Amino acid sequence: MIEIFATDNAVLISRISALFDAEEVPFVVLGNHASLLGGGIMGIGQRVMVEEEYIPKAIRLIRENGLKGDVDFVAGLE
Repeated sequence: MIEIFATDNAVLISRISALFDAEEVPFVVLGNHASLLGGGIMGIGQRVMVEEEYIPKAIRLIRENGLKGDVDFVAGLE
């Protein structure tokens, strides 16, 4: 799995998780427990990881659903 973006925005993670689930994009969110413990104060972000062959679909879904402005993709993915 490859990281496509990181954020400390729990609402954004929830929306994208629901979107990926609905479209059957294999993904995992790493760091959600650390983010909860840290409260976001220390800038502990959650990393969204996607199976490599699904990255183009994941990026397309994020763009098509108007979330591009909320996501800073890892360099080199766009």
